[in-house]
Amino acid sequence: MKLAITLFTLAVIVFTSIAGYLPSLLKVDEEDIEKNMTLLKKRQWFQSYLQQEMYRELFIYNKQVRNTIGKFNIKKLEKDSFPKKYQVRLEKALLANSL
Repeated sequence: MKLAITLFTLAVIVFTSIAGYLPSLLKVDEEDIEKNMTLLKKRQWFQSYLQQEMYRELFIYNKQVRNTIGKFNIKKLEKDSFPKKYQVRLEKALLANSL
């Protein structure tokens, strides 16, 4: 019983330590957004969005759209087999914020 309480206490301490750092790990900064935007600009479908002024404005000024872009995994963006789910996720963010 004493061992169980000790293990539980240790688990709580570890969890609270990790939970303290978690928000800073999940936060998107301008550097992440700019890196991902640079990689997205190489995609034809993204270029077509950039040519439309309404969407270009969202890429520049809309915080939700920019955060969506910043959350993309840079390693996956660099691959030729670009995940279609990123394109769909970005399209949803654009549509939600263009209305």
